[in-house]
Amino acid sequence: MRKNHTLCALCILAVSLTANAFVVDWDKITHWAGKGDARSALVVQFDDGLAEKAYIWGYRWDSTDGQPSGEDMFRAIATECNDLYLFTQYTGWMGNTVCGIGVSHDNAVANYIAFDFDSAQEDPNISFNWFSANGLLGQTSVPGWDTPEICGEAIEKAKKTNILEHPIDAKNYGYACYDYDHWFMESSDNTRRWNAGWYKGYWSYWVGGTDSESLSYSGLGYTSRKLDDGAVDAWKYTPLNGPVGGDTPDGYSGASIPWHELDYTHFTPNGVAHHDVDDTVKQRVIYSLDGIHIPEGVLPKPGIYILIDGTTSRKIIIH
Repeated sequence: MRKNHTLCALCILAVSLTANAFVVDWDKITHWAGKGDARSALVVQFDDGLAEKAYIWGYRWDSTDGQPSGEDMFRAIATECNDLYLFTQYTGWMGNTVCGIGVSHDNAVANYIAFDFDSAQEDPNISFNWFSANGLLGQTSVPGWDTPEICGEAIEKAKKTNILEHPIDAKNYGYACYDYDHWFMESSDNTRRWNAGWYKGYWSYWVGGTDSESLSYSGLGYTSRKLDDGAVDAWKYTPLNGPVGGDTPDGYSGASIPWHELDYTHFTPNGVAHHDVDDTVKQRVIYSLDGIHIPEGVLPKPGIYILIDGTTSRKIIIH
C-alpha cells in the first residue's frame, strides 16, 4: 500500500511540474549578451492578456572580473539584444527599481511608450508632488509643468538605447516619483508586450537555479543582487488587488501565479535564421551552441551557431 501511495504522489508531482514549472535548457537559448566563461539567464513573464509564455535570454561574463549584478545583466541584454526594453528608475541609496519591461520584434515597443501626466496627477497613491516639494519624504525640488517634456525626452533617448531611465528620480529630486502605472504602450499586437506599474501591479523579482521550482522571491533589488555562474533571474508581472494594503493572499509576492512555458526563440520561427557567413565582416562574434567562442578570422564548420552582430543575437545555420 505504501508503494502505491508513493507512486500516486509521484504522478501528482509530475503533473504539477509539467503545468507550473520550467527547467532552463542552456543549449536552447538563442538570445545572448556579453561574453566570458560564466553564464546566467534572465526570464520575463508578462500579464497582459496575450500568450502565456515566459521569455528567456542568456548572459555571459568573465568570472575573473568578479560577480556582475542582476542590473548589469538586464542592462547588457537590453543593450545588445534586439527585443528587450527596460524601464528603470534610481529610487535611492539601494540603487534602481524596475518600473516596466517591454518585449517586441526589433524593439518596436520603444516607438509606442508614452506617459500620461494628467492621470498621474489624479492618482491618490502617488506621494511625489510635481509643484510643491514633499519635504516629509525627502523631496528637494519639483519638475512642475516641464514634467511631460522631461519625460518625453527620456522616451526619445530610449529609442536608441532600449533603456528608459525614469527622469523624475531620487538623484534629481531627492525622492522618486512612483508613477509607473501611468506609463503605457499606445498600440499593441502579439509582437509587442508591455507591463509597467507600482500600485496596480509590479514586477516581482525571483532568483535561483535553472529549475523554476528553486526560484525564491528576492530579498534584494537587482542593483544589489550578485550573479553566480548558472543562476537564473526571473521577473514576473504581478497584478495587485487595489492599492498597497489591499487584500492579496500571497502578500504581493506573486507566488500564487504559476510560471509559464519558456519561449527561447521569441519572434524568430524555430529560433533559427538562415545566413551564409561573410568572413570579411568585422564586429561580429560567433559561439557554438555549447558556448565556445569561434575566434575572429576562423570560418566555422557547417552547423548551427549563435551569432552576436551589433545589437542582434540569434541562431544561424552556416552552410
